[in-house]
Amino acid sequence: MSEGLKQRIAGTIVLGMLGLIILPLLIDFADPDKIDRTTRIPPAPSLQISDIVKSDKPDAITPYSSLKALFDTDSSSPAGDTQQASGLNSSNLPRAWIVQVGSFVDQSKASELQRKLSAEGYPVFQKKVTVDDEPRHRVYVGPKLDKNRAREIKKEVDILFATDSIVLNYIP
Repeated sequence: MSEGLKQRIAGTIVLGMLGLIILPLLIDFADPDKIDRTTRIPPAPSLQISDIVKSDKPDAITPYSSLKALFDTDSSSPAGDTQQASGLNSSNLPRAWIVQVGSFVDQSKASELQRKLSAEGYPVFQKKVTVDDEPRHRVYVGPKLDKNRAREIKKEVDILFATDSIVLNYIP
């Protein structure tokens, strides 16, 4: 065996022994059972429950009859290019926009489109309307309070389903 090979073997042994001594000092092999796992949550406060008094309804407030007007799509109209200010309309409901994705004579086709839109995560509803004494089933996405968001949804739906949907001004 040559002298250089002997020195290399001896050096490897010395480095290995130094590694066995120094490596445990660098790595913490703490026993997980020695970790303090007790909680330091304070005890629950003692509460004294008193009687709850129900407040009376003010006389000056008139209740709104129903929210049915919110989804009345028969009175909706196409939205213009001008951006209307957000806020409340004449019925004291928020201004909103809906996207009409399709209008079908066959209710099963409308339901199929509604199912596909729901599967994509869109808030979708269907309404039966009469056009020229013929029943139609219209599929809508929305309502959305932001007209720009309704336009984005229109673009997304047009690409996904190869349609030409329209953005309608939602008038409850």
